Amino acid sequence: MRSEETSPVTADRLLVSIAEQLKMPLLHIARQAELYGSADHITPDKMLRMQLSAEAALRLVDSYLLGLELAKGQTALLLEPVSLSSTLVDIAHQLEGFARLYDVDLELHVAGKYGPVMAHALGLKAAFLSLGYSLIEALPSLQAERRRMSLRLAAHRTPHGLVAGLYGNATTLNTRDLRMAQQLSGEVRQPFTVLSATGGAGIFVADTIFRAMDSKLRVGRHQKLSGFAVTLQPSKQLQLV
Repeated sequence: MRSEETSPVTADRLLVSIAEQLKMPLLHIARQAELYGSADHITPDKMLRMQLSAEAALRLVDSYLLGLELAKGQTALLLEPVSLSSTLVDIAHQLEGFARLYDVDLELHVAGKYGPVMAHALGLKAAFLSLGYSLIEALPSLQAERRRMSLRLAAHRTPHGLVAGLYGNATTLNTRDLRMAQQLSGEVRQPFTVLSATGGAGIFVADTIFRAMDSKLRVGRHQKLSGFAVTLQPSKQLQLV
């Protein structure tokens, strides 16, 4: 029996989810500004925290604008050979500061050396950044015991292509959760009941971008961690060494 396919989120519902998702970093900045405004002086660490929150909000906006254009059919992504390993390293670097704000450790697991995959370079980064921000925001609320929270960026080879994903040590996701969240997107504030701290816009944006690259976001597992993954096809172009 064929499993039920998940449907993409419409542009209108995506916009509502985006508005809800952006509230968190902006609220973070507002609260920090209020606290620091009553202080005698602002330390470099406090300024850095405000800067990281602002940068996260700006990157989210860039990713969401691309997702909206794709959802409305205004933009087509041309696929090209892209280094998956280099992309994941870059994503980990960009998420590092934001993860520190939430006391989340980032891990990078790339099993083996891979050739390039067929993707859109900016779209691939935007999708993984959106996923990363959403999961980092959600992890603190999912912590059931006193332990370090971690988010793993991982890639491995399968017979169907190269699988890349982000996985948390406190998440317990399944395909039904993703399907239900897509149906509820734009209707309720928190469509992901298992990720209560996030509206899920970053996840929906990532799915929209991956669909434009002839792929699809899905719930995945890496060792004992669960999260979101996508299968990308290796480039068949010959490379000069």
